[in-house]
Amino acid sequence: MTKLITVFGATGNQGGSVVRAVLEHPVLSKEWRVRGITRNKSRPDAMRLVGRGVEMVEADLNSKDSILNAIQGSDAVFGVTNYWEKASLDHEVQQGHTLTSACLAASIPHLIWSSLPHVSKITHGKLHNLHHFDSKALVEEYIVSVGQPATFVMPAYFMSNIPGGIKKTENSEEYTLSWMFKPDTQIPMLDVPRDFGKFVASALIVGPSSQHVLASSGWFTPTDVCAAVEGVTGKKCVFSEIPVNEFGGSKELFDNLMMIREYEYYGPGAKDGVERSQSGVKEVGGWEEFGTFEGYLRGVGFGEL
Repeated sequence: MTKLITVFGATGNQGGSVVRAVLEHPVLSKEWRVRGITRNKSRPDAMRLVGRGVEMVEADLNSKDSILNAIQGSDAVFGVTNYWEKASLDHEVQQGHTLTSACLAASIPHLIWSSLPHVSKITHGKLHNLHHFDSKALVEEYIVSVGQPATFVMPAYFMSNIPGGIKKTENSEEYTLSWMFKPDTQIPMLDVPRDFGKFVASALIVGPSSQHVLASSGWFTPTDVCAAVEGVTGKKCVFSEIPVNEFGGSKELFDNLMMIREYEYYGPGAKDGVERSQSGVKEVGGWEEFGTFEGYLRGVGFGEL
């Protein structure tokens, strides 16, 4: 008898990657049915998933009753929230609490929560403005405190955040990249559509473990990013380091970049954690490789316009 995974945000970046990973895996696709959660199941992207055999259901993360109706009968639930919808830590935490309470009420055997490091705690308060990290970590702590069986998958720095910072020079003969990193700063990056679902799929197979799965395609430096740009475009890319005291962005972005620069994004021991998580994906079978930044740039057509 097939089992059921309910995927929140099924038409979005993370949820969409989870849906594809399950549908396209030679074993998981036979063992699991997919129910996708969306706010509007008549949208074209939702209808396309229906065409692939996904059961699409509408639900509101602000309503426990709505969530309960959506997750009934599920053997696993993938939960993700969007901080930027209201840019409010309290709002995102409340949505996470509501989802968790619904999972408890429905006796869901396995909640897979899209989490992030608790930056304020890891840095002992030095970085306290990274609210879209701390909010998800606070939900994780709540999940543990109420005894909901769970696994916590932590996406790395999105590759999609990077191309906007790669600029053409006025004569278009080369590209420049200015970043608040050193040339050799190691950045865990994630090609979300390509790779994120693989890490959730590995957690699905292992079952609830209360462990952190560090979802990273690999480690890349600013020098690697420029090399990728040169490989795709055939034009030179020059990196320049922005001094910390000259950064002009928001406090949230500053703390995000400093978390990478000074704390390996995930905190101490991140490289070992990423390696273990990638090994877990490979043990599932069907996936032997992860995305590269050059591959990502080629996939989005960077430099073609």
